[in-house]
Amino acid sequence: MNGASLDATTLETCLSAAVAAPSFFNTQPWRYRLDPGTVTLEVRAAPERGLRHADPAGRALHVSVGAAVFNLRVAVGHFGWSPVVRLLPSPDDPGLLAAVRLMAPAHRKAFGHRPDLYAEIWRRHSSRMPFSGRPVSSTARVELAEAAHTEGALLTFPDPPETVRLLRVTADAEQRNRADTDRSSESRRWLHSDVGASAGVGLPDRVLGPQDARERIPMRDFTAQGTPNGCPPRTSRPLRSSPCSRPNTTGAPTGCAPARHWNTCCWWPPPTVCALPCCTSRWSGSTCGATSAPRPITPGTRRC
Repeated sequence: MNGASLDATTLETCLSAAVAAPSFFNTQPWRYRLDPGTVTLEVRAAPERGLRHADPAGRALHVSVGAAVFNLRVAVGHFGWSPVVRLLPSPDDPGLLAAVRLMAPAHRKAFGHRPDLYAEIWRRHSSRMPFSGRPVSSTARVELAEAAHTEGALLTFPDPPETVRLLRVTADAEQRNRADTDRSSESRRWLHSDVGASAGVGLPDRVLGPQDARERIPMRDFTAQGTPNGCPPRTSRPLRSSPCSRPNTTGAPTGCAPARHWNTCCWWPPPTVCALPCCTSRWSGSTCGATSAPRPITPGTRRC
């Protein structure tokens, strides 16, 4: 470690940044352990927070952990350390999804990320409100694609016919979700009315957005009742584009790897420029985003 030391305040801040990452149903399915000898943070799955019906293969759990690892890397770099990440470092211990070793670099420098990303960790939150018709600028698209490429992925913006097809696939998957009684019951168990009722995990019903009144934009219905939190449907503008991402290599070991690039796109550029809510489905096996209205995000807003 070249004589460097990790103080408790820095460690706590880095872990706070990690757990601020988005996760499936805000389950936060991760556990952290510090090996003080090597200054390595072990990131473990929390299977008790998995969703047996909504995520039977554990894909969303791995994606969630991958997003947390990305935040951890950004925070570690912000404090001048060099994060060395190993995914699935121990084949005999499948619950250990990643190990992040903090190395003291010879020179302070950026580690492949824009220096303003750290501040955006605390501003990001999911928006489930109707989309506007304002397009994402070509400059922002280029930055998003470059950010994904940095994480070993390809981000593309399908043409209108392909966007329509993707929306149709997603809508079909959402209909199947609603019809699955086991999944619906499981989903509702992660909803609550008091943000402090479940130790900060799960979704407070006040963050659930309305369904599209014209049913052109499929939105996840966590309640499977059509009107989350009694919120009446509202009209959304037709999507101009639905960016799609995929790994740039074959044989990715876990969902942790592709999740890192998607978390980059969730808040790159800063969210005052655009927002990219992620929609996934175990039926379609797809991950896609939808451009939404630029909206300032109040620091300290609950991120679910």
